[in-house]
Amino acid sequence: MAHNLPVALTSFVGREAELAEVQRLISTRRLVTLTGVGGGGKTRLAVQTLSRVADAWPDGVWLVDLGSVTDPSIVPGLVASSLNVLVEPGGDQAQTLAAQLRDHRLLLCLDTCEHLLAPVAGFVDTVLRSCPGVSVLATSRSPLGVEGETVWRIPPLTPAESVQLFADRASLVQPDFDPDAVRGDVHAVCSRLDHIPLAIELAAAWVRVLSPAQIAEGLDDRFRLLTGGHRGADPRHRAMAASIDWSHGLLAQDERILFRRLAVFSGTFTLDAVAPVCGDEVLALDDQRALELIGRLLDASLVTVREGRGGLRYRLLDTIRQYAADHLQAAGEVDELNGRHLDYFLDLAEVGAQGLETEQDAWRLELDDHRDNFHAALRWGLAMPTERAERGRRLAAALSRQWFIRGQAAEGLEFSRHAIELAPTDRSALQARLWAGTAMLGMISGRLDLVAEAAGRGAEIAREVGDDASYARCLAVAAYPVFYVDFPRCEALAIEAQAAAEAAGDPFARDLAGLLRGYTLQTRCRDEAASVARRVYECSWPRRDRFCAGFARGIEIFTTLVTGDVREAAAIGREVVEIVAPLGDHFTVGTNIVNAALAIGMSGDLVEARAMVEPIVRSLDTASEADVVGFMVPYGFLDLWDGDLDAAVRWFERGVQRMAGDVRDWQAGRCLPGLVQALRRLGRTDEALAYAEKAVAIETEFDAPYELSNVLDEQARLLRHTDPARSRHLLHRSLSLRSAHGLRTCYVDSLDALAELEADGGDHAAAVRLLASSTSARAEMGYPRPPVELPEHDKLVARLQSSLGEEFAAIWAEGAARPLDDVVALVTRGRGRRGRPDVGWDSLTPTEIEVARLAAKGLSNPEIANRLYMSRSTVKAHLSHVYTKLGVANRTELATLVSSRSDAH
Repeated sequence: MAHNLPVALTSFVGREAELAEVQRLISTRRLVTLTGVGGGGKTRLAVQTLSRVADAWPDGVWLVDLGSVTDPSIVPGLVASSLNVLVEPGGDQAQTLAAQLRDHRLLLCLDTCEHLLAPVAGFVDTVLRSCPGVSVLATSRSPLGVEGETVWRIPPLTPAESVQLFADRASLVQPDFDPDAVRGDVHAVCSRLDHIPLAIELAAAWVRVLSPAQIAEGLDDRFRLLTGGHRGADPRHRAMAASIDWSHGLLAQDERILFRRLAVFSGTFTLDAVAPVCGDEVLALDDQRALELIGRLLDASLVTVREGRGGLRYRLLDTIRQYAADHLQAAGEVDELNGRHLDYFLDLAEVGAQGLETEQDAWRLELDDHRDNFHAALRWGLAMPTERAERGRRLAAALSRQWFIRGQAAEGLEFSRHAIELAPTDRSALQARLWAGTAMLGMISGRLDLVAEAAGRGAEIAREVGDDASYARCLAVAAYPVFYVDFPRCEALAIEAQAAAEAAGDPFARDLAGLLRGYTLQTRCRDEAASVARRVYECSWPRRDRFCAGFARGIEIFTTLVTGDVREAAAIGREVVEIVAPLGDHFTVGTNIVNAALAIGMSGDLVEARAMVEPIVRSLDTASEADVVGFMVPYGFLDLWDGDLDAAVRWFERGVQRMAGDVRDWQAGRCLPGLVQALRRLGRTDEALAYAEKAVAIETEFDAPYELSNVLDEQARLLRHTDPARSRHLLHRSLSLRSAHGLRTCYVDSLDALAELEADGGDHAAAVRLLASSTSARAEMGYPRPPVELPEHDKLVARLQSSLGEEFAAIWAEGAARPLDDVVALVTRGRGRRGRPDVGWDSLTPTEIEVARLAAKGLSNPEIANRLYMSRSTVKAHLSHVYTKLGVANRTELATLVSSRSDAH
């Protein structure tokens, strides 16, 4: 069963009655909070309970440790990360996460909530109200105060359990410890400590040097010292404080110094960090000495250890860390230790920033493990405009790439903005790096306005101070918002950025610019798109830059998808998802998943495609700002292909709304062909025709042959019954466009539509040949007709079978046997004169009619050439033929004639 429960390094003692009761409560109550004194065993009881009930929760049990969290705003994101769920950077992350968990059945354990009561309570309330299948088990010294909360105060151990726990932990440091020989003294110790688990573990750790009787006597002395200060306190709090204080009193001087200094670490830390952060002339430390002292603190149960990805990681439990922090404050060492802490993690981040450009997988995980300490160092370093603020600003700049890779835009932007605002007039390389990082984070959060501003400011400063790498990155990122409005300009910027990145030796900026160039080429169906993408992939994958490698292969999804091998495109899509999945971010993972789902849906596997996109759909239900690029397109087409036309319209309209106020937007342009088709199928013909006219203009303006050919198909189908001649012309224009740009996959869509026209015109044999060729080619390409088309297709085939009788099978076999390219060539050649007269309107070819229409609308020759994908000289030649055949001398006469022809519109 899915879970993220830690592996216990020590045995769980007793608590059978408590386990049964907590298990009973969470089976009937949706929110149970375990409360009690620090060190009372809340976390261990919760984890043990989770391990016993895991099988009852289909979507798993999940532990989220909030002990080191100081920023309440990151709670929903931390929970989402623990559950491997994508949430939008910024915005209401609690609502976004709740939307994704709405249909899940899981148990969420929020551990150590007492310092975050209000934000945790708000988060839990949102989740419980929105997600009927989610239950929450919380641990806190105080109740959360949420409606419906069941508060269960954890009792102390029984006397027998206390003795058993003491004996178990004592045997870890003294294997031959015999509790029966000193049972009375052990009872006295446990009783004196109010049977609190952590207090007993602290005491038991000292049997290596003290007898239980001596431990009991020492505790008595400590209680007498603490009585005054704790007279009004809960006796269990006094017992816990006495146990820690007594254990601390037994430490040697150097152990005490190290113990209090370890409080500077947030969350877990490694041995490598101990000597640089905690050592000085008072406490001389090297790695060996640090290991020795850490070992003694481990023996005393004042430090805990767990196995991490890269080795052992150490931690002070929350209760003990607070005690150590009080001693650090009393020693007057807080600023000094925080300064060394900042220095150490600044060095690590700057080394890691370089490592991300060479061994990204290893360094991404390494930097992940230190996230709590990076945040603590940033908060301290950016707290005031002093010398230390400069180091804090450097740390923010060094972490920007990690935040970008991991999709941590909200926290990254917060720290980066703070760092910039501390020195708003600064014109240094550091400020340029901060602006470059801000631009990158704006990119993954969908803030195109922020991208343009930050990239522009960063580029200006970087050029001024000669920071070539920041300049290259700013140039590359600056091309990103341009992509959505102007492909040629984006390509030009990307080429410029690539050159700058090459000169600066920045592989990420070079590959990011290459990606943007590749996507501009792919959307315009340029042959070199695949080779550009392949170069980016070959450069980025060896260093495991999953962002660049994933998006590079993503270009190949589309270049493969349209050229006749839908199965291979779907396979590439699955590979892309595997490449980017470890990043766990919204922008990279989400965008590539929906792109892969489009290919997989086209291959006929709508179930798999839906399963891939459904979590992202849920995450975007409450998103105020989409940061999954073009998500509306795959969602809309999946609904369209499945026959849910109203849902398809909603998705496509969501994309088209991006053009409100005549704003030019490529994501909206991609939605228009699907919207026209959905409206046509719903019988909303007038709306479909209006959108089709707009779509033709936009797709032509963007120079997007794939989308334009799809819109022309839809226009033709809309005119099929009212203007079959115009419909046929549009279909041939679409097919010519597809043929000219190698859009081989789409040939079959043209053949299906032409078959309908042939059937309507009475040439049933031609219709059968076209349908048979399309069906055969679809099987070869792995591109079946979607469910929404099957009823009409089956109805047409049945009609043709009925009409042709026994001839049908032979004609079908003839059509199926002919190669697709031969059929397309034959159809294209078949656009001959067909008995046209030499002069007059009926003498015009379909292309000449289209040129005449556009000229009559006032378009210039260059504009007509751009619209129809032909050279200016070809337009001029067509117009000359039109003038001759129609007997007109100029455009004014032509416009008058065209306006009188209903079949020209």
